[in-house]
Amino acid sequence: MVRGRVQAFGESRAVAPWRGTGGEALIAARICTLAAMVGFLPIVLAHAPPEVAQALSEHGVRAAQLAAAALAAIAAMDFPAVAAWLDRAIGPDRLRRPLVRAGRTPVSHMRGFWGLLGAYWVSERWVEAWALTIGMFGLTTLISKSSVWAATSSADFLNALVRFHRPEDGMEPVSYLVTAVAVFAAVHLGRIGASGIRHLCSSTLHRKARGWTQAQFSGAILARHHVAASLMSDRDTGRGARLPDNIDQRVDECTMNVFAGLVGLAMGVWGAIASIYFISVAVIERSTEVAFLERWAAAASAFLGRHLGMGPVDLTPGEYGSALLVLLLVLVYVPVGLAIAWRMGRVLERQTLAQQSAGGSWRGEYNAMLARAPQLAASHGQKVQARVNGRLYTAVDGVWHRVNITRFNFMVFTDAYNFMANRLVAYLPALPAFLEGGMSFRRYSATSELVAQFINDTSWFIHVMPALATLKANARRLNELANAIEDVQERSDFYARTGVSDFRFHSQDAALGVSVPRIELSHRGHEAAPFLRAKGLVFRPGQWVYVRGGNGCGKSSLMKAIAGLWPYGKGEIVLGEGARCFFAGQDPDLPVRLSLRELVCYPALEDEHAEREVAAALAEVGLGKFIRHMDAALHDGLPWQSVLSGGQRQRLVLARILLHRPDVLLLDEATSALDPDAVREFHLLLREHCPRAVVLSVMHDAEIPRDPGGRPFYARMLLIADGEAQLVPLDSLPAGREAIAAE
Repeated sequence: MVRGRVQAFGESRAVAPWRGTGGEALIAARICTLAAMVGFLPIVLAHAPPEVAQALSEHGVRAAQLAAAALAAIAAMDFPAVAAWLDRAIGPDRLRRPLVRAGRTPVSHMRGFWGLLGAYWVSERWVEAWALTIGMFGLTTLISKSSVWAATSSADFLNALVRFHRPEDGMEPVSYLVTAVAVFAAVHLGRIGASGIRHLCSSTLHRKARGWTQAQFSGAILARHHVAASLMSDRDTGRGARLPDNIDQRVDECTMNVFAGLVGLAMGVWGAIASIYFISVAVIERSTEVAFLERWAAAASAFLGRHLGMGPVDLTPGEYGSALLVLLLVLVYVPVGLAIAWRMGRVLERQTLAQQSAGGSWRGEYNAMLARAPQLAASHGQKVQARVNGRLYTAVDGVWHRVNITRFNFMVFTDAYNFMANRLVAYLPALPAFLEGGMSFRRYSATSELVAQFINDTSWFIHVMPALATLKANARRLNELANAIEDVQERSDFYARTGVSDFRFHSQDAALGVSVPRIELSHRGHEAAPFLRAKGLVFRPGQWVYVRGGNGCGKSSLMKAIAGLWPYGKGEIVLGEGARCFFAGQDPDLPVRLSLRELVCYPALEDEHAEREVAAALAEVGLGKFIRHMDAALHDGLPWQSVLSGGQRQRLVLARILLHRPDVLLLDEATSALDPDAVREFHLLLREHCPRAVVLSVMHDAEIPRDPGGRPFYARMLLIADGEAQLVPLDSLPAGREAIAAE
């Protein structure tokens, strides 16, 4: 039994022999069994008559022994030892250094077709990538060579059947047939074993390449706070849309499909090249003179010598006659099929792009519907939602129908092409030599089998045209996403293409707080007029400012502009050096798959705050009853977003504020779900824990919140009216103005 360790490059986990990898270990064990079976075949041949063994061992025994040796060597290889040796020989730093210089984003090199396909192989994990690739190509070469052995062993088997009742002199027909069957089985079992190991190697390469690529896209989208929002800022899906649709589908399905197609196509290309070489050598070895070619070539030689004055010319192919016929046949038959397949592939590529876009839109709408299932039930909106779902799926069905028609046509074409190649065309080149008596039946059948395999290998692009079209379609969608990510890096430049976007952010002494010397906010469009102007706004540390104005006047937009989230407009915003800004909206950001403790620590990681600090914050905001469940992602089988009421979610945001203690706090209706007593408690806790914070708060309460002593929490008001924002003392408002502002 082969003993060793199963361990992938880059991993530090060692396991017992053939344990710890589940299905991979079972496959490896079965392959070792097949290798052992193949290794015993020479013993079988040893009991055959000498002339039989000599006749059958030309390729069969050599194939069996080589397959057994290769399978045993691969199964016994200690990959961690190889990795450790490379580590010592080259150095750990060089092994983990990318082969290309990093771009502006993790996906900068993936904006083109070839850059996307090769990114993993030049990344910091190039050793892992190339080790798996070389192993896969080595096994593919072995399998390609075995196609020659398979053809010759098949011919030997057929010859044994034909000569069973008319054996050659001194040949025992039963022994000959048994040995032929044994070699035939050996070659095919060895081929199955090598294919199994290659599948394990290729599927591991697929998994790791896809995992690395999706991590690069996820990292690029989340690298800066505005990238994801900018990518979702334009949902136009028509022709000429500037941003990609269905980003989740692109990162998920397209990365999966790209590398599934790439690995398969790479193996196919290499296998076809290797197989064409090996089969060409075998066809040439079995080639023989063809009489009619000799006559035609002799006539052509005489013609050229007489009429062109070229002297003696000998164009006769001689013993390479049948090989020449094979070449001529392939040069005629294969290009015609390739041209037809290429035209179908172009159509299929366009249809695959449309299918992915339509399917992503339908799936996205379905997910959005499920996310707002409670609101949908409350509003009884099932009829409208069903119509939307039906309209989107009609588009999916229409594209799917067109794809099915194209694939049907392609299947009919390839079936006819393969049938003609394997049952008719492959038997033509060697037929003249066989009919003329220059080739035995065994040699004729072996040559015809090789020609069939040769045509199959040279027609590889025809067979994989649908897979190639799918690969190109998926790669194109990922290229579009990579280009969009690169495009939104410079936020001002990106939004300046569709409107005015010229915000300048500066820093100053933290003791000076926040200043807005001038600002104009507008909507999309270069001709859009500003809907809000302000100048000379100064907010010192510890100042609390109440933001008031009518609906749609720009209160939330101004808060977002100060936080760096509003895209259109121009102006200057000056924040304190190193100031931490916290934006709390009416609808808190509560990621679904986080525990309560992680939700309180958000956007920091849970290990950045001690458990007792989180528990204390929950207790202070009135969520103490959940402390014992704070490490659970679900409460009574539901995510916390569904467990907590609107008011409790806003209390959770308050717990975040108490934990993070920001320098600038922007509250956009952050207390809208709280009752008056809870609003008072909210502000008291803010005053206690964030006494030096600049607080800007948008509220729609009829009265300004006051502390238990009757004093308002806010000393100043930012009043927005008629497109202008101005700071006024709270006590300077005329009677009735407060109620009007609240309205």
